[in-house]
Amino acid sequence: MKYIIIAFLVVSFSYIAISQDTEDLATYPGKWIYTNNNLSGEWFGERYYKMTATELQKYHSTTEKLVNYLHRQPVAQNPLGVVLNVESRAAYNHYDHGSKPIDVRESVKAEIFIPFCTLFFQKGKIDHNCTEVSYIKLRTNDITMAFESSMNFDPLNDKQAMKQYKEIFSLPKKIQDLGSGVFLYDGYYENRIVVTSNDRKLWLPITNLEYTQKMLSYYNASFKEGITPQMVIDALKSEIAAIPPEMMGLPAYINGNTERPLTQICSLEEDSTAAPLYRINPEYFNPSLPRTSVQLITISIEGHADEQGYGGIDAQRVWEFIQGLKGSDLRKLLDVN
Repeated sequence: MKYIIIAFLVVSFSYIAISQDTEDLATYPGKWIYTNNNLSGEWFGERYYKMTATELQKYHSTTEKLVNYLHRQPVAQNPLGVVLNVESRAAYNHYDHGSKPIDVRESVKAEIFIPFCTLFFQKGKIDHNCTEVSYIKLRTNDITMAFESSMNFDPLNDKQAMKQYKEIFSLPKKIQDLGSGVFLYDGYYENRIVVTSNDRKLWLPITNLEYTQKMLSYYNASFKEGITPQMVIDALKSEIAAIPPEMMGLPAYINGNTERPLTQICSLEEDSTAAPLYRINPEYFNPSLPRTSVQLITISIEGHADEQGYGGIDAQRVWEFIQGLKGSDLRKLLDVN
């Protein structure tokens, strides 16, 4: 009985000591855990891009360079209160390619995903939780990660009409200047850093004519698929027909005006606070470069993570991580000028 009591006291004191030492796990040392899933046979494996031996060598060296760069950041070297559960993989949307063979000219897209897993104390041990935590997501060569569409849309079978319409957006607000022409931009779902070539613009202003043509193309396709009723199509065509011809060649601006409720087109004279519209440059990627060349990098974090007091220790560490990034260093990760 004496030994049982002693053992009980030892365990109890140990439990109290650990509890006291780890009461504030925000200061408890975490760690960096890296898993390379590029060789996985799952849907995110590199095999879907059907790369040659030379392309694979370049792809692997690029992945290593990107991971090493992220690992060198101060928060990654000394994570407190979080575990950085890093995973590299191919960014391949098998849903988009399911109905057609892979295009061997398509730029290879890679992803490095880092959930900032929070530490917690349970049953005398410290563990980490990776569910619904703040994250950093680095993607290469993925234009869809460089903007959030300003358009309201339903998914269509006509992928071309939907793609052109979705790629219309309002220029996001700049949250932070990282230098060398690299910014952290505000977004509703995700805030994002966009690192682009100096030689080719990724975002181009769109004219009222281009905007209305893409809108009509989308809604005509939507009508054919039984989503949009005829009366809406007629009203949209009538509204567009009433726009003065001299206005159609001007850059597109939109607001919530009632004069053109469907297109929301206006001029700066009508509303000086109106938002300009942009589109993705379809010729941004240089086709003469190998498809494994990194021509675009985006780094995303969840939206609102920049707000004071937002989220827990995971969101705080993500924000601190972003503060350590420099535009000049990010540009060096590109394979283009």
